[in-house]
Amino acid sequence: MRILVLSTGNPVLEHALAAAGHTVFLLQPVGTGSADDPGRYTVTHWDDMDALAELEPWLPHLDAVATIDEQAVVAAAYLRELRGLPGLSLEGALAYTDKAVMKTALAAADLQVAPHRVIHRAEQIPEFAQEYGWPVLVKPRAGLASVHTLVVNDEQHLRELADQGAFDTRATDPTGRFTAGHVLDSLHEAANGFLVEKYLDVEAEYFVDLYVYRGDVLLAVPGRYNAPLLTTLNGRSYDTVLRPDLPVARHLVHLARRTAAALGQQTGVVHCEILETRDLGWVVGEAAARPGGGAITELASRMYAFDLPQTLAALAADQFPVLGTTARFAALTAAMISAPPGRVTRVADRATIEALPGVLDADIRLTVGDQVPEGIGTMTTAGRILYGSCDNDVVDRAVADLYTALDLRVDEDSLPSRT
Repeated sequence: MRILVLSTGNPVLEHALAAAGHTVFLLQPVGTGSADDPGRYTVTHWDDMDALAELEPWLPHLDAVATIDEQAVVAAAYLRELRGLPGLSLEGALAYTDKAVMKTALAAADLQVAPHRVIHRAEQIPEFAQEYGWPVLVKPRAGLASVHTLVVNDEQHLRELADQGAFDTRATDPTGRFTAGHVLDSLHEAANGFLVEKYLDVEAEYFVDLYVYRGDVLLAVPGRYNAPLLTTLNGRSYDTVLRPDLPVARHLVHLARRTAAALGQQTGVVHCEILETRDLGWVVGEAAARPGGGAITELASRMYAFDLPQTLAALAADQFPVLGTTARFAALTAAMISAPPGRVTRVADRATIEALPGVLDADIRLTVGDQVPEGIGTMTTAGRILYGSCDNDVVDRAVADLYTALDLRVDEDSLPSRT
């Protein structure tokens, strides 16, 4: 097959498709990738539909358009529509990427979502808070990794955030992957506004990745975050894939299936985030038409013993993937390595961590004397530790022991000078 892949720096899909014998063409942001690649096309901004329409006649014959990048989901759907190709529709792509559209569709399907409103200025937040109370949650309509997601406690806090430029400052991007999308845009830059939501009393936050082929869910991978994501920014965070026969796992999968059905499921991976709250019960936080971020896909492939790149390539080519269905662990955890900015003064090496009971693999990207690498939002670039357990009830204690053994220490007073 001849497949166009929209990509911004994670080459796993295009490499897997090429390895499977497909002819791969790339659409990438200007300034990324190899300019000498004859099968490469460029775009300045993923959401410039006029530019995509002008580019489309110059593209070669294609059998499919694919992406696993959140920023490019709408662009991929638009090009499919222009070419009459199968896959997620433009309407479906907007439902998965625009949180306002998403929540409307989920509520129409009788799924619980947080009360919310689209606003255009921070000055409109108190009016919403008068109805739903303080604190409130503010977030972009389209975004990822909790970038520009804010908890506003009260009107005084709102004024402080505004004075600090929280609504007008663009996010920084140490990865270089987000310059062609809206992820870095400030909240006030968003032409279609941003969301203010009721701040929920979250007891636990979960995720489910659904591997879908032509509308049928072949594999559901439920899991939990160690704490609500907003509380883990710049702190310890770990993701755990759960055994599917647990009552909570079965309920999560049920909600995720309903979510995907409401937003449109065809062929690919659907990532859902689900909240257990003390005030509204079970709430669908959001969903995405791409695999889960962080180490979630790695956890899924290890838990169910399937080849992740081959699976993504098969789904992109609209082919039936080879997936395992038997969980190999009671719980499988990725403990993310993160630290405040500064110089690393102490950290255990890979061999020391991998010698610990239950540790399957340690990817430690920190060296004594180096500066801690920057992440973006909830994304960390410092590595992770994979831990497999035969007892879900001991995961939290075991991961705490892993962090103790890692013994990561940072001198926060030795930040590099900025000029």
